[in-house]
Amino acid sequence: MFELFGFEPLETPIIELKETLFGKGGDETNRLIYAFSKGPDDIGLRFDHTVPLARVVAQHLGEITIPYRRYAIGPVFRADKPQKGRYRQFWQCDFDMVGTRSPVADAEVIALSYTTLTRLGFTDQFVTDVFDRRALNGMAQVIGALTKEQSFAVLRGWDKLAKVPREKIGAEVEVAGVDREVFNRYTDELLAIANSSVANDRVIDCLAELFPNNQLATEGFQGLREILRYLAAYGVPEKRVRINPTLARGLDYYTGPIFETVVEEAGVGSVTGGGRFDNLIEDLGGPSIPATGSSFGLERLVEVLRILNIAQPEKTPVQVFVASFDTRSTELVEHAVTIATELRHSGIRTELFMGEGTLGKQLQVADRRGAPYAVFAGPDEMAQKAVVIKNLRTELVNGDKVKMKTANQRLVPRRELAAELRRLIA
Repeated sequence: MFELFGFEPLETPIIELKETLFGKGGDETNRLIYAFSKGPDDIGLRFDHTVPLARVVAQHLGEITIPYRRYAIGPVFRADKPQKGRYRQFWQCDFDMVGTRSPVADAEVIALSYTTLTRLGFTDQFVTDVFDRRALNGMAQVIGALTKEQSFAVLRGWDKLAKVPREKIGAEVEVAGVDREVFNRYTDELLAIANSSVANDRVIDCLAELFPNNQLATEGFQGLREILRYLAAYGVPEKRVRINPTLARGLDYYTGPIFETVVEEAGVGSVTGGGRFDNLIEDLGGPSIPATGSSFGLERLVEVLRILNIAQPEKTPVQVFVASFDTRSTELVEHAVTIATELRHSGIRTELFMGEGTLGKQLQVADRRGAPYAVFAGPDEMAQKAVVIKNLRTELVNGDKVKMKTANQRLVPRRELAAELRRLIA
């Protein structure tokens, strides 16, 4: 999907200098970075793919054609508390565009996420929440956030509304120096607008009426209108997009549109998330270059596919299990080795049984492993230059697994074995 949209791969190191990582995502992100010293260097493990990308662009701008599209698939690390859908090490599938301020780029990021999820088999289960950091900062100014720290406190408060009690959020905002009563009054208005079930354009109209005459908020609202217009051109249904005025996302490097996709019935949080980061490359020593992007959390995405029964993980990548008719016979074991080698040369993923046990016990192992087919040959089959193919697949009947009703094993000529298995597996 990344390459379908014109992105190219760029891999960056897992290890970065500590100074590259710290201060880019905010205080909370700093606490989640695995950092240590080795020799003269203070280093850390990357917490996402975006900061390393910005570092590479800052260092190698002359070698990159702008606008630049890249994707990266690999592990990232966060010193977090493991729980459902949250891990200390997980894989991010990241994609970014560097060198464009156009809202078309932000819309394409959302469109790529939508297209990928529908190709994976999602239908009506997901929605992408969209908002804008400029709008959030302007809204925070209107309710009395006069400093950067106060603005962050208000944004964090809105972002945590679904997870943290309002009383606690109000106390945190008040400690930062923002009037709790004013914060709560505007927050109630925001939630009423967000839950009003009106069209996205009308949500933006209501927000503009609630927060008039603020330049940042106005710029953010206009940007959201443009994104919605381009998303319609991309063919993204309006019901798959939701203007969410309490979406802030935790990373401090976001500067404009932000977005994340949630599958609420799965209960594991967002499966994609990203936004615009126009200042990050400059912060890392490069020129002022705008950028936008997003990422899929691979483990969380797989978990949601499993929970919703859209796709179930295979027990094994093995396509064929080669058993030995008699593990005590060197000749029969050698024959099994030649069969497995032949199948592997034909591109069929093959496991060869290595232990001891009867043929029946070996086939039980193959069945538990989830191999769809088993192959074996005894003295009679060897004399006939033939091999037995046994069907181990199951099917669902009234929700219960039962054996396939088709004949579960048959004899095939040895010379036709690989071709017949390829036909069955296809």
